[in-house]
Amino acid sequence: MKISFLVRDLCHMGGVVSATQNLAGALAARHEVEIIALRKVRDESYFPLDPRVSVRALTDLRKHSPTSDLDDPLIEVFPKVYPVDPAEKKPVVSRLAELRLLEFLATTDSDVVVSSSPRNTIMLSYAKGDYLRVTQEHSMPSIYAKYYQGRLFKAYHSLDALTALTPEEVESIGKLVPGVRNRLAVMPNCVPAAPVQSTGTSKVIIAAGLLKENKNFAAVVDAFATVVAKRPDWRLRIYGGGTEKANLRKQIETLGLHNTVTLMGPAAPVSPEFSKGSIFVLPSKREAFGNVIVEAMAAGLPVVSTDADHGPRNIITHGEDGLIVPRGDTAAMADAILELVEDDERRMRMGEAAVRNAVRFHEPASCERFEAILHDAAARRALPTTATAQVDPQGSVRIDVGALPAQAHGAEIACRRIGRNPAEERFAIEPDGSALVPWRGGLAEGTWELSVRTAAGHEVPLTADGYGCDVREVLNVPLPRDDRGPAMELLLPHRGEGDRLRIRSVVRDTHVEVDELAVGDDDFELRAVCWGAPLGTGAALEAVNRRQKDQVLTVPVTAGEGGRFSARVGFGLLVGDHEGPEKIWDVWLRPEEGAARIPVGKLATDVLEPIGVFTFPRPVITVSTPPEPTLLTRVNRRVARKLKWKGSSQAAAPAGPVKVEIRPYFTALSQFAFKTVDV
Repeated sequence: MKISFLVRDLCHMGGVVSATQNLAGALAARHEVEIIALRKVRDESYFPLDPRVSVRALTDLRKHSPTSDLDDPLIEVFPKVYPVDPAEKKPVVSRLAELRLLEFLATTDSDVVVSSSPRNTIMLSYAKGDYLRVTQEHSMPSIYAKYYQGRLFKAYHSLDALTALTPEEVESIGKLVPGVRNRLAVMPNCVPAAPVQSTGTSKVIIAAGLLKENKNFAAVVDAFATVVAKRPDWRLRIYGGGTEKANLRKQIETLGLHNTVTLMGPAAPVSPEFSKGSIFVLPSKREAFGNVIVEAMAAGLPVVSTDADHGPRNIITHGEDGLIVPRGDTAAMADAILELVEDDERRMRMGEAAVRNAVRFHEPASCERFEAILHDAAARRALPTTATAQVDPQGSVRIDVGALPAQAHGAEIACRRIGRNPAEERFAIEPDGSALVPWRGGLAEGTWELSVRTAAGHEVPLTADGYGCDVREVLNVPLPRDDRGPAMELLLPHRGEGDRLRIRSVVRDTHVEVDELAVGDDDFELRAVCWGAPLGTGAALEAVNRRQKDQVLTVPVTAGEGGRFSARVGFGLLVGDHEGPEKIWDVWLRPEEGAARIPVGKLATDVLEPIGVFTFPRPVITVSTPPEPTLLTRVNRRVARKLKWKGSSQAAAPAGPVKVEIRPYFTALSQFAFKTVDV
C-alpha cells in the first residue's frame, strides 16, 4: 500500500521528527512511503532517513533554493484552517502551505495518510479523499493549548485510527473524547538498533535531550554532585541545546563541577555518543515516551530515569534494564546512579538486558505493530456506521444497520452507558442486519450510545440522520407496566452529539407523571398520576428548596381513580419565602405519611428534553411586605457594604412592595419545579 506521513517539517531536532522518519523507513521495506512536509527551511534533516522514503516539501523557505517560495505573497499570510498560535507575529505555516496541503489531501492516491502532529490532524479532518485517516499523538493531548485543543478533539471523530505512545495515554484520550475509544491503539515510537554498543567500562554518565525546563537537567547535575563526591573518577556528559544552557553552565560552575560535567552540545545522530558511556540518566519532569531511553538501551546502557508520566515506566523494567526513581527526588537519583557506578557486574548485566529489551521498539516490531493498526482500521471502515431505530408498540427498539460484510457475521450492537456509572450491554445482530433492544431487562436507567462490534473486537460508533429514529409508538406504550417489574420502563432512541445514535432508558419502580397544570387566579392546580405506589393517608405534594433542603412547602393531594391525583399550590405559599433574585423549588410526591418521596416529572413522552417544550403561564405576584432577611442574607449584605458592591441585588433590602414572577417548568432532568424570580 501507499502510506503518506504529514509533518510540519523535518528541519528541527525533535523526537517526533526522529520517530516519524524511523517508522517511515521501517514501513518502506514493504510499502511505498512518502513524507509530506508543510515547509522546508534547511537542506537536510538532522536524522538519517531510509533512501526508499520520498520527501516532498509543500513550501520551500530556503533563500538559496531554485524552488524557493519566498517571493510568493501568500508566504506572509496566516492560514485560515490550520491553527495559529496567538503569539505568532508572522506565520510559521503559511496560507500557501495550507492551500497546498488541502490540494494534496484532495488529490493524493495514497491508501493511508498519517498525521504526526495535532494541527495537521485538524487539517486531515477536512479531507474528503477515500483513504484511511490515522493520527499519531506523540505527546499528551490533555495539556495541549486551548486555542486548538477543542478543534482537535472534534477532529478525532473523523479518523479511522488514533495512536498514543502508552496505555496510560490511550486511557486518558478515551476519557477526554469517549466517542473515539473504539479506534485508539498503543503505538510506541520506532527507534532503530544502535550501530555500535557500549562496553560498559568507561566511567562516563550520559544525559541527552533538549535543554529546556521540563527536561530538568538541573536535577542530574545536582545528583552528579553527590556521585562525584564519592567517585571522583566518573564524568557526566550532557548532550543537547536549548534555552536552559546558560542556567546549566552557571549551576555547574557554582557547584565546582566544571572539570567533571561537560555540556557537549547537540549531536545528530546521538546514538554513537551513547556508546562512549556506561550509564544513561533521564531526569524529565514529564515524558510522553522518551526516544533517548530506547536509544540508550539499544546502545547497551542501563537507564536511571525519573517516573515521568508516562513513557519511562513503559520502556524500563525496573531492576532489570534500569532503575526508576520518583520525580523531584534528587537524592534517590544520586543513589540509583551510585548503585550502578559501584557495581560493575550489575551494570554490565543490566546493559545486556537493555539491548534485549530495546528490540521491541526497533523497526521490525514497529512495522508489524503499525500494520496491525492499519488492518484493524480497514476492518472497521468496512462496518456499517449508520442505523435506524424504531420503537415497537410494546416499547422495544429495533435497530437496523443493513447488511454486514462477511467478516463481520456474528457482530453485536454494543450499548455503553455514558456518565458517571459506565456499563455495557450487547445485543445480537441477526443475518438481516437487525437487532432488538427489549423494553424489559434490556438497558438499565441512563443514556446509552450504540456501536457495532465484531467478534474480532473491531468496533464503530453508529450514527442516525433526521429520519433515523422512529419513536411514534412511544406515545402508545402501555404505562404503567405490569406488576412483574418496574412501573415505568421506557426506551427513547435519539440522536446525540455528532449524530451519535443513543437510547435514553428510564426504569422506575415508582413514577409520578404530570398530566397538566391549571393556572388560576390564586393558585396552580397540578394534575398527575402516580404509578407503582398507592396513595394513602397523609399523601402530600412537597416542594423542596434546591439550595436549602430543609425548607419544604407541603400541600395535601386529592386522590382520584387509577393513581390520579390533584393538588393546589397557592401563589402566596411560593412567594411567601421568596428571597431575590431567585428561588427554586423541586416538586415531589410523598404517596403516604412516612413513605419515600417520588420525583414529579415528565418522562412518558417522545420529547427528550421537556424543558422549554412544555411551558406554562407565569403569574406575577406583588409582595407588599419584604420577608425577614435570613442570617445568610444579612452576612451577604454586610460583605456587600464592606466591598462597596453598588447595585448588588443583596446590597440592601427592598424599601417597598416587590413583584415576583412564578415560573413552573421542567428541569433538565425532567423533574417538575417552581422558580420564583424578582421582576
